[in-house]
Amino acid sequence: MEVPTIRPATPSDVPALSALATRTWADAFGDGLTRADEAAELEHSRSETYFAAALHEHTILVAETDGELLGYVQFGDFAIPEVDARPGDQELQRLYVDTALQGQGLGQRMLEVALEQLLLAGAKRVFLQVWEQNERAVRLYERFGFRRVGTTTFAVGDEVMEDLVMLLDTARRE
Repeated sequence: MEVPTIRPATPSDVPALSALATRTWADAFGDGLTRADEAAELEHSRSETYFAAALHEHTILVAETDGELLGYVQFGDFAIPEVDARPGDQELQRLYVDTALQGQGLGQRMLEVALEQLLLAGAKRVFLQVWEQNERAVRLYERFGFRRVGTTTFAVGDEVMEDLVMLLDTARRE
């Protein structure tokens, strides 16, 4: 695989970004949901409409080779309800790699680049949510110094789900 370029997403990326997000999320989580719940989630937070708006509210980086999107990482303001936010806290909201490319180091490289971005590099604490059964992702985050600090619940359609909450305390790394 050619070394991917990691760059900020642009409005012209929205259709491919939505397609990638839909495919990777459905590959990871679609089997455990009803068709209605999956469709609602994909429309709510993986659609072109969602990403067109998200580009104005969050930072989204994409990994690409030869014009093909291979992964994306999204981060921005902190919004995990079970954790009290402090000034300077940020949240790594999403990190997805095309299913066929997982385990080849692209997720690690994207996380490195994201953590070097001013918004996250300047944060006092960086939080994220991750499905506890996604052991590969949990191990990746732990290698970067994230530690488990609790859980959060969220709804996907009628289903109530639970994720781990992980924290990278940047003050402790200095």
